Amino acid sequence: MSALNLAGLRRWLLLGVLLAWAGVAAAKGPLYLWEVSDGRGQVRAWLYGTIHVCDAGCFPLPVEVRTALAAADGLALELDPEDPALGPGLAKAALLPAGRRLNDMLPADLRPRVAAVLGEVGLPAEAAQRMQPWMVSTLLTLRAAQIAGFGTEQGVDLWLARAARSRGQPLWALETVGRQIEALGAGGEAAQVASLVEVVELIERNEAEPYFRSMLNAWRRGDAEALDRLMREEASSEAMAPMLAELLDTRNREMAEAIVARLKSGKRPFVAVGAGHFGGANGLLAVLAGKGFQVRQVEDMSE
Repeated sequence: MSALNLAGLRRWLLLGVLLAWAGVAAAKGPLYLWEVSDGRGQVRAWLYGTIHVCDAGCFPLPVEVRTALAAADGLALELDPEDPALGPGLAKAALLPAGRRLNDMLPADLRPRVAAVLGEVGLPAEAAQRMQPWMVSTLLTLRAAQIAGFGTEQGVDLWLARAARSRGQPLWALETVGRQIEALGAGGEAAQVASLVEVVELIERNEAEPYFRSMLNAWRRGDAEALDRLMREEASSEAMAPMLAELLDTRNREMAEAIVARLKSGKRPFVAVGAGHFGGANGLLAVLAGKGFQVRQVEDMSE
């Protein structure tokens, strides 16, 4: 069996295990929410993992999450989803230099496959020719998620931002648009193209819906390690290693530093970042624990 087939088999086995939990996803148990306490056991912050694409079943958020947000003195997100500079900044960075096309960066055998999946999900192939590979990967992923019944308009980040603003809580971003774009381009063209191949294969094999559903089920049962494995399995190629290290490991350390600096100033924030940043030896939970904080996962206590 080829390495590609073995990778596909591993992915399907993992998805099968996670999908088996679908029937109990709403059962009581650990939430994707952690209390962050200092050495004296005093709660200094809440750390919540978000799903950037979701479905209507994600809401309302658990009462423990809403209670923690209300008790905080502010909300921290990776980026403010309603920042008016966000869209223009991404759009500008997503364009290739004048005179260069996406196909110039792709192997000849990949070009028709990219065109085919773009057409399959209803994205204009010619417009994609002007975009960086990371942006094409992002658009394909979001469109595949929408077709599978998930969408950014139901994202948890946006709900949290609007809830915080409605009660007058300050909102601050842990990162900048430029930092996220820098991470998406880590590893150069080789990593970006490898990432695009992963997304193309996901769509070609009709795995998008079970993949997103698996991530959502892991999130609902508070399983940070399963979600970490899912993300790393999908980005397992050697060429993607620099991008993955930058997107997750390096940014985890940077966000942890920003969180700790906020706590040192006496703030008591509700911190919400992508759920994929929590698990593993370099996840936010491990990094904060290494800095002397206690992290305790919150249980669903609702009736």
